[in-house]
Amino acid sequence: MSADWKATFTATFGAPASAVSARIWAEVYGDEYPAELDTYSFVTRTDLHRVAAEARLAPGGRLADIGCGRGGPGLWVAARTYATLTGVDIAETALASARRRAEAMDVEATEFRIGSFTDTELDDAAFEAVMSVDALLFAPDKPRACAEFARILVPGGRLLVTTWDFDGQPPNRPPQVDDHRPLLEAAGFDVLSYEVTPGWRERQQRTMELSLERVEELAAESGEDPSKLRASLEQVLRNQELMTRRVLMIASRR
Repeated sequence: MSADWKATFTATFGAPASAVSARIWAEVYGDEYPAELDTYSFVTRTDLHRVAAEARLAPGGRLADIGCGRGGPGLWVAARTYATLTGVDIAETALASARRRAEAMDVEATEFRIGSFTDTELDDAAFEAVMSVDALLFAPDKPRACAEFARILVPGGRLLVTTWDFDGQPPNRPPQVDDHRPLLEAAGFDVLSYEVTPGWRERQQRTMELSLERVEELAAESGEDPSKLRASLEQVLRNQELMTRRVLMIASRR
């Protein structure tokens, strides 16, 4: 049975952010960990600087963040580029957090709304840049998601996505692909860069190993059953074995 990702992420983002996880991420990623953004992803400061530079946004340019979660990465890029931001996520709890974060970061030209990778409910050719950070993994139909990216971008607009290629299908996850470039090209993009994140596997594995070491602390913090949480983390580690690379995709809409 496939997971109900809307229910899963609604619950996840409705709970307080994990201080234990934040300490683990900081230990593994060091200065690369953007702790102030509460990212709920493997994004680094280097990733964010690269996305902001490659978005090629002029002040007042229109940026969409699809699968925005609590909003931190999109808000950071919008603040750095002086862009307007529209964030889209399936979980209203995530959007509520994103709105609060926009106020705290004093990023005024923002909107956060319900939508999905295959149905953003955004207008055609409405954005000069579209970003997505470590979320495309959960899109149930990746070819449709790529077509949706193209639909909401202006011709020549930039797409900037971090995600993973897989060698095999992890259980209880949407269908994965071994290379996203053919999907992007079929959707009407020119792929400008397909960069593998340096050290991605070692960092992700160490993050999960430390989480397993501190599973009792994590469970006490969240109120979860430690045995169920351990099983979930062990499954994440097994899923990571099927990942062949974490990539930053940069593409231009034809």
